[in-house]
Amino acid sequence: MEILEASDLRFIEDAVKLLERPSFLVKVSGYLGRPIVYVAEKLPQKAQALIQRGVDKALTSGLRLAVQSMSHEDAVELPSSTAAAKKWAHTFTAMGFGAASGFAGGWALALELPLTTTLIMRSIASMAQASGFDPRDPQTALEILTVFAYGSPGSKMDNDSDASFYIQRAALDVLIRDGAAFIAGKSATQVMKAIESGGAPKLIELLAKVAVRLNVIAGEKFLAQSLPLLGAAGGAVINGMFNDYYSNIAYYAFGLKRLEARYGQAVVRSAYELAAKRLPPA
Repeated sequence: MEILEASDLRFIEDAVKLLERPSFLVKVSGYLGRPIVYVAEKLPQKAQALIQRGVDKALTSGLRLAVQSMSHEDAVELPSSTAAAKKWAHTFTAMGFGAASGFAGGWALALELPLTTTLIMRSIASMAQASGFDPRDPQTALEILTVFAYGSPGSKMDNDSDASFYIQRAALDVLIRDGAAFIAGKSATQVMKAIESGGAPKLIELLAKVAVRLNVIAGEKFLAQSLPLLGAAGGAVINGMFNDYYSNIAYYAFGLKRLEARYGQAVVRSAYELAAKRLPPA
């Protein structure tokens, strides 16, 4: 059994800090200089419906992009520096979308979120490629989409067991495998028609699980962008944070899979869980 190198152990420790304690709202609160508390049930019904509509459109666009990416011929492994450059390019573009929606506040979410999600997925795909994974592979294509299922483990929607990245991932893995088998060899149009007709139950279940998580983060984003006097500049910064948040999750999620391919999942997971136990109380 190969022993983890010191640099890989440090990577795992850094992964634990982000994947077990990600908080988009904490970052936004730091930027705004005041705490923000998001409670979905306290939002008006109209706002909740708008957030759900934005998430549904975002995931539909995301799935279509994931399936379409399987037919690309230029999906090669990227150097980390190139992946980072692509991430920042997508972040700046997302900031442009955020600036445009900043004038309308959070109510522009249903229009802006699908556009931003498409950019974020391109950043996530770059992170996957930098770790040696091919977005043309059906399983990788869905793993890129399910990065949106991670994050906000401290929300009241979770119980204690859900706080572990590995437990979250295990819950998605079976659905990802079944979904990958379904989309293999199909066009985006065929996949979308199957979902609309209920002919892809495992894929629909996977999207539903992703939607539950993304709904929380999208709600936090809505709340932040709805604050009075935030304006275009604030909307741009928050959207940049939104892209950066998921890109960083992808960097560590696919990085862990890269290490698992070298050392074995048991070795990497054991090191991860040991590092998680050393985390100070939140």
